[in-house]
Amino acid sequence: MKKVIEFRLATHTLSDEPMVEVWRDDTFVASIYGHHEGVLLLSKFLDGFTYEAGRPTAVIIKLSEG
Repeated sequence: MKKVIEFRLATHTLSDEPMVEVWRDDTFVASIYGHHEGVLLLSKFLDGFTYEAGRPTAVIIKLSEG
């Protein structure tokens, strides 16, 4: 069965800053925040990344199964 990735808008409970929650099926897997240098992705499931060829340059962030 294919894993479904869902993005939910949220507010950080400590800082009240906007964030995006990343869910795979019913499991919370990552948080995405704005950062002074770009975008911050925080997850205990990070499993590496690859660059996708083309213009503009893209990054594929891999999340482990748990």
